[in-house]
Amino acid sequence: MGSFSRGRSFVLRLLLIGLLLSGFQVRTLAFPAVRALGMGGAYTAVADDAGAVFWNPAGLMQIEERSLVGAVVFPPGEAEGYEAFIGYLEQDTGYGAGALSWYHGSRFAGPEFSAASCGEIHDFCYSLAKPAAGGVYWGGNVRYLRGRESSSSSWQSTWTGDVSVLARLSSAVRLGIAFRDIRGAVNGGKGRDAGGNLMLGLAFEPEKGVVFAVDGYDLLNRLQSRAVRMGAEFQLTGGVALRAGLQKETETNWKAWSWGAGINLADWRVEYAYLSGDYEGIHAMGIAWHF
Repeated sequence: MGSFSRGRSFVLRLLLIGLLLSGFQVRTLAFPAVRALGMGGAYTAVADDAGAVFWNPAGLMQIEERSLVGAVVFPPGEAEGYEAFIGYLEQDTGYGAGALSWYHGSRFAGPEFSAASCGEIHDFCYSLAKPAAGGVYWGGNVRYLRGRESSSSSWQSTWTGDVSVLARLSSAVRLGIAFRDIRGAVNGGKGRDAGGNLMLGLAFEPEKGVVFAVDGYDLLNRLQSRAVRMGAEFQLTGGVALRAGLQKETETNWKAWSWGAGINLADWRVEYAYLSGDYEGIHAMGIAWHF
C-alpha cells in the first residue's frame, strides 16, 4: 500500500493541472458498477466495492482485502457498443486505500442513441481514500481521459478529478457526498456539456445484510439530469444477494427500474443487473477475485 502513499503528492499535482486544462467534453457514458446499478444507482453512501471508484472514492476505505474486478455493460436492442471496466483495489494498511482502473466506453448511432451521444472513450483512473476523523473518510480520483466522437477519427485527451466524503453518522446510517468532473465544472459549458456532478446519498442498514439507500443525482442540475435514486439490497444465506432500485428524473418523466443479484463462488464474486423502463433493457455483468 506504500505505493499509494508515495503517489499522494503526485496525485494532488495532477489534480491541480487538471483544473487548469481545457479539453473536450466527452465523459464516461454510464457507470459499469453492477451492484450499484442493481440498486438503482443509489450508491453514494454505500460505496464499499469497486463501484466506489465511480460513486464515492472515499468508500474505498471500507474494503477489507485486495481484489481484481471487471465489468461489462451491453446497450439495449439493436444499438451497437459496450462499456467495460477493469480495476485493482487495495485495502487500507495504514497509508490509505486505493485503486487503479481503466474504463472503456463505445457507442455507435442506433435506434436508442443519437449521433450526438455516441463515440468512444478511455478513462484511466487513480483513486485514493484516507481516514479523516471520527468515522469520516475523504477520497478522490485523478482521471486521464482520451476519446473521440463517432463521426471523427481525431482523438482528444484531458485530465479531470473527483472528490468525495463518506461519514458514518451511526452504526446503521452513512452519508456520502461526491463531486465528479471538477475540470468540467471549472471550464464551464452548457447543458449536458457543463461538467460537475454533485451527488448526495444516505444509506440505512437496520441489520447486517439489509441496506436501504437514497441518492440525489446532479443536484445542481448542471447536466440537466437531476434525479432521485432509491434502492435496496438483501443478503441471503450462501453469499446470495438480491437488489432492486428506481431512478426518476425530477425535471422530466424519465424513470427506470432495475434489478440485480450476486453470489459468492469461493474467492470470486459474480454480479448481474438489469435496467428496464427508459433504459430499455440494459444488461450488466461483473466479476471480482478477492485475495
